[in-house]
Amino acid sequence: MRDLERELRELGAAIALPATPDIAGEVRSRLPVVRPDRRRRRLVVALAVLAAVLVGLAASPARTAILRYFGIGAVRVEIVDRLPAVRPDAPIAPGRQIAPAETPFRLLRSDLLGDPDRVYVDGDVVTLLYGSPEHVRLLVTQIGTAELTPDLMKKLVATSTDIRFVELAGLPEPAVWIAGAPHVVVLPDAPPRLAENTLVWAQSGRTLRIEGALGESDAVRIAESFR
Repeated sequence: MRDLERELRELGAAIALPATPDIAGEVRSRLPVVRPDRRRRRLVVALAVLAAVLVGLAASPARTAILRYFGIGAVRVEIVDRLPAVRPDAPIAPGRQIAPAETPFRLLRSDLLGDPDRVYVDGDVVTLLYGSPEHVRLLVTQIGTAELTPDLMKKLVATSTDIRFVELAGLPEPAVWIAGAPHVVVLPDAPPRLAENTLVWAQSGRTLRIEGALGESDAVRIAESFR
């Protein structure tokens, strides 16, 4: 038995075998890289691509043939060739005025803005007015869901309006900045009206919207202050 074992060892040393291939390395190189929050990263990449499409087509008449609408939180943004006619006396905050404690859901608050001057409610849409109806400084709309619900709010945007995605610190998904040429906002039980520069984003199961005569950097700073 010992002689057989010795002969087998000597035979193994004499045979030239090819090197063992790196099978594990080859398999790993062909597998997709898996990282934490892969679905979130894919969503951000998809939105970034969509933002690039919007920026690239901002001045193109063909934009409406490629992209007609998209959702951000509960809001549906529709790109149209021509805005509908709006009433000059359309209310800026539809619904009835209420006390802040009477809102149908807990509102997110901003330390930068403080308490609003008036609060209006229409179903699941709450509008915070800073200033007065005659002299509006800022409008903040909060919708009690972050799921796309176009019957709650639509924004009709002309092809000449600037639309792009912007990052908000601490939030996984970007906001949408709508500025430049006027756009139309449509809320339930209210006639369409022209809107000023607007930032829309989803946060903590809510959809928020800031509107006013402010620039992008100020809108982002205010948005990031909501908790």
